Amino acid sequence: MRISELSRLSGVSVASIKYYIREGVLAPGESDGPNRATYGDAHLARLRLIRGLIDSAGVSVAGVKAITAALDAGIPVNEAFGVAQSAVPLTGSSGGGAPSTGATDQVRRVIHSEMVGHPAADVAANALDTFVAAGEPISSAWLERYAEAAAMVASADFDELERRPDPASQARLVAVGTALGDVVFQSLRRIAQATEGERRFPTPPSFRASEQENPS
Repeated sequence: MRISELSRLSGVSVASIKYYIREGVLAPGESDGPNRATYGDAHLARLRLIRGLIDSAGVSVAGVKAITAALDAGIPVNEAFGVAQSAVPLTGSSGGGAPSTGATDQVRRVIHSEMVGHPAADVAANALDTFVAAGEPISSAWLERYAEAAAMVASADFDELERRPDPASQARLVAVGTALGDVVFQSLRRIAQATEGERRFPTPPSFRASEQENPS
């Protein structure tokens, strides 16, 4: 297909396609004449991956380049996870200095000892410090249940990986799952919060009626 057809099918502008080629995140088409090239299904699939990472998960072009380079190099799955985690922005990672010793110790108690140096540990500890600053320190029981839920989700991630038939498919899932899995999990958590909130603290019928009479 020509670049115009690739643009139509992918929903990505011709200018953006050319930019991705220049940046090395999309392979050039096969040349068949001066200033002419053809593109295949692999280009379409890669463009959809690129746009998914950028639009849905907030990954930078540099991050996409790191992820796609890892995919193309065929590196081991666990190494690919490391690349993807480094490329995908973690909420709360842009602010805060070094966390307090108390918050760091609290996080260490709920994670495996070999993961103490993981960058996300400091992000979590900074968040705990923010809870304290807001006057609502997170309890140990609350944090432990978060850790249990995270371990369950991680197990589900790797169960899905093991179902994939080959390393290439596993690597693609790592790239997409790390980025978009955060989006899915956050969305499902908010839905679950709304469900649990209504179960434990049901909205009074009188309040619902007043909302319907006076919609904002």
